[in-house]
Amino acid sequence: MNTRQSINASSPSAGKVILVTGASSGIGKQTALALAAQGHTVIMHGRNPKKTQESRDWVEQRTGNRNVYAHVADLSLMSEVVRFAKEITATYERLDVLVNNAGGQFGSEREVTAEGHEKTFAINTLAPFLLTNLLLPMLERSESARIVTVASESYRQGGQPILDDVELERHYSMMRAYGLSKLYVWWLMRQFDARLKAAGVRNVTVNTVEPGSAATSLQRESLRKTPWMLPLIVLWLPFVRTARHGARTSVVLASSPDVEGVSGEFWGNMRRKRIHPKWISKEGEHRIWQYCAEMCRPYLEGVDLVLPMC
Repeated sequence: MNTRQSINASSPSAGKVILVTGASSGIGKQTALALAAQGHTVIMHGRNPKKTQESRDWVEQRTGNRNVYAHVADLSLMSEVVRFAKEITATYERLDVLVNNAGGQFGSEREVTAEGHEKTFAINTLAPFLLTNLLLPMLERSESARIVTVASESYRQGGQPILDDVELERHYSMMRAYGLSKLYVWWLMRQFDARLKAAGVRNVTVNTVEPGSAATSLQRESLRKTPWMLPLIVLWLPFVRTARHGARTSVVLASSPDVEGVSGEFWGNMRRKRIHPKWISKEGEHRIWQYCAEMCRPYLEGVDLVLPMC
């Protein structure tokens, strides 16, 4: 991978240092491209080494920005999240923005990772929770840091949260798993925002974005395992926008001075969204936070999670 030890990005002329997960394709790749074009130092994460390096090279070729770097990790495994976070903290002197973009949607049969977690929940919910906690000390050292997490309008399609079966051992369906994982990660980001404010941390903002319907590898993965969905996707194609369009809101939240200091919001189409109160649950937020904290406890050694309950 194209990395340098202790890269010096402390000069204001270097712009922000921005990590984008899931940046080897789709919305993440377009997010990295736009941010690199603005002159920021961009750290691109991907799962496949060859694809990630090619995407990194593609971004440099199109922007002329040589401060673009590639790192590889399988974020569906919490042990890999820990290794990746250690690699980032050892390689870069600072981090100003974390864009939690990596995500997945799987098939009609429930699958689990080698660590025993339902795959959709592992990559869409657990990984952002763990990675954000691990990189938070680094972000707090920034003069003005931002956490931007990509959710989805599909949070409304998972149905009623099943808080006594979070990983859907008894209630699994592909749409329920995906929808609830995106609802839960939004709840977690609401908790990060509230807990940081309660702890007096004012230099780190936390926002959630939804990209709208965009053409990404997410559909290809779903189709490979559930080919019966093809007619539905064909009917939906006229409403699907490009990955570049889907990346716009993430780019704004990661870099625009217009949103400096704005935190705790859900964004879509580059504007704040009003969420129906039925999707907001303080009890649900607390229970999902505690569940994720318990599941990640073996990987959080030395990390202080004692932020005020909110």
